[in-house]
Amino acid sequence: MREILLRIYDNSSPAAVAAQWQQTVFPLKIISAIISILLMIAIVTMILRLKKNIKAALEAVSQDVETFVQKKEVASKKWQEILNKLETEDESNHKMAVIEADKVFDELLKEAGYPGEDMGTRLKQITKDQLSNIDEVWQAHKVRNRIAHEPYYQLNKRDAKRAVEIYKKATEDLKTE
Repeated sequence: MREILLRIYDNSSPAAVAAQWQQTVFPLKIISAIISILLMIAIVTMILRLKKNIKAALEAVSQDVETFVQKKEVASKKWQEILNKLETEDESNHKMAVIEADKVFDELLKEAGYPGEDMGTRLKQITKDQLSNIDEVWQAHKVRNRIAHEPYYQLNKRDAKRAVEIYKKATEDLKTE
């Protein structure tokens, strides 16, 4: 019995236990190192892919903002040209101002996704909840139609200004929704 106990004691000495422990832990250390390296490679790969995606998204947003600013500048320029036509005393300029304001608003309706062959069809799809001055827009559109279809239609400066103001307000209201 004493021999058995001595063997157990000899085998359980700190040096023996440490040697067995080293033999057991060493393969685990190697496996752990391999897994760590693979995880680091995966993390670096994901970061690089994410960087590409972020760059592409930022470029798309930047392009959208640039396009929006350009469209806003063009629209602002168009409205200024329309308003300048109203400042003259020439009835033909007043008529052109109403026609162009109608056209600008119609383009906005198309961009907003209202389908139809003409502006009248697109206007029929808009409710007062969507555009508070839709009834006034209809009146302005009727003025535009009279200008386009009645060669001797008389348009005074006040009525032309009123029609253009209606279109401008409708354009601003539709953009904010």
